[in-house]
Amino acid sequence: MSEDVRRRRTLLGLAIVSLFVLVISMAVDRRSSDDGGGSERASDDTATPDGSEGDGGDADAETDDQPEGEFFRSDFEGLADPDGFTKPYPNAAVEGVLTFRGNPSRSYYGAGPVSRATPQVLHRFPDEPMCRQSSNLGTTKIWCGMGWTGQPTIAVREDRTWAIFGGYDGNIHFMDAVTGERILPDVETGDIIKGTPTIDPDGSPLVYSGSRDNLLRVIAFDRPGQAEVLWTLDADAVQPTLWNDDWDSSPVIIGDHMVVGSESSRFWVIKLNKSTDAAGLIQVAPEIVFTTEAWDQEALNINGDDTASVESSVAVHGNTAYFGTSAGLIWGYDLGGLDAGEAPTADFRFFTGGDNDASVVVDDEGMLYVASQYDRDLDRAREVGQLTKIDPSNAVNPIVWKLDDQSALKGGIYGTPGIHGDTIYVGTNGGRLIALDRATGAVRWEKRLPPPVWGSPVIVDDVLLIGDCEGTLHAYDVSDPAIDPPELWSIELGGCVEATPVVWDGRIYVGSRAGHLYVLG
Repeated sequence: MSEDVRRRRTLLGLAIVSLFVLVISMAVDRRSSDDGGGSERASDDTATPDGSEGDGGDADAETDDQPEGEFFRSDFEGLADPDGFTKPYPNAAVEGVLTFRGNPSRSYYGAGPVSRATPQVLHRFPDEPMCRQSSNLGTTKIWCGMGWTGQPTIAVREDRTWAIFGGYDGNIHFMDAVTGERILPDVETGDIIKGTPTIDPDGSPLVYSGSRDNLLRVIAFDRPGQAEVLWTLDADAVQPTLWNDDWDSSPVIIGDHMVVGSESSRFWVIKLNKSTDAAGLIQVAPEIVFTTEAWDQEALNINGDDTASVESSVAVHGNTAYFGTSAGLIWGYDLGGLDAGEAPTADFRFFTGGDNDASVVVDDEGMLYVASQYDRDLDRAREVGQLTKIDPSNAVNPIVWKLDDQSALKGGIYGTPGIHGDTIYVGTNGGRLIALDRATGAVRWEKRLPPPVWGSPVIVDDVLLIGDCEGTLHAYDVSDPAIDPPELWSIELGGCVEATPVVWDGRIYVGSRAGHLYVLG
């Protein structure tokens, strides 16, 4: 065979091999694309059943690792990924708004679309108003509907979309979020429920809720035809305590731990020890792994009273849990050693001089947004202001900026701030609705609503939702946060709309003091 023929055959063989490799590569790429691996919102199978992170790769490639729907997947090695700010509950197995303000940083309000035309009342739940007589601190009165720390929770499960919420009738309600029909009989407690329940983010059929009857409950809703209380904790189970025994705080669930505060002025960390029995039903065997007083004598001496309850919902950023108290204390506790059996340690303390019943909001940079009531005539309350941006890493002067609301005692802010982009929104006891630049604290605009405005602002799809105390829910177009926003619509619901709305799949869910939960769409 001539050298020329041999060379031509070699080149032909190499060409055939190259073509074969190219065909195989294209087939693999196509299969990967069909499986979702090449899409921007590809399905992520790395999350474990308990909601912990798997080995899904670099957390910086967040958009490439997200499954379809309202999910946030993270490979963050700590407890709560800072990048989860304004996103759904991290590594949740179910879609929804699973706790008060949606996620551990207290900054997720739901999924749109939100109608820019006046919605209709699609459902009103239940048929009879949620009302109950309740006595507290020597006062007895009738309470109806849902109050300022109340918000429906939403969970998209395999069978249907659930809305779970507590009411002033003292019951935990289970409603089909689409049809407005009751799914399960109510779980009755011994007194009113002011706070927001939490649905377990790992997909376990568990809901966590407190009541004014002193008890925090873990409730299973996988039993045929009914929900079952699996465990309770009395607010006075561990001494010492101060002031009261309600549970207004909405628990935050981090892995197998529940973190929560009580009006008995204590901070709690509880290991749930979740399991499934032989019948396939969820079970828990909780143990208190840490609890401590939420006050110190220095603050009580300055205040001149012993009001020190935790009515706020704990926020978690990285490995730190932040919460406010009625004694005007903002605490930060390092929870990073929980899985290793190490006790949490206090690593941040800030005194506002007010009453911090609103929940602390933590942004992706670790900045705290703290709302305070102005109910003590203290120089410290005037110095700190009633909305304060705090840098907990600055030990010398952590105040970045402040907003004052001091025209009268019993003023200030009761609701939790809402954040959308570079703007923060709050309502005040006196009826001010205020938008501020998040970086500088400069007021961008202000409106007046019938007071008090205790609900927490909700912003979804550039629409701001807030209720007033004449029974109206308002919607404002905040697509340009620099201008005074036009009102898109308002709807009369009756009672005082002091509860916080939630948005899901084109519907708005909100309670009022008239006695009902309303579904708008």
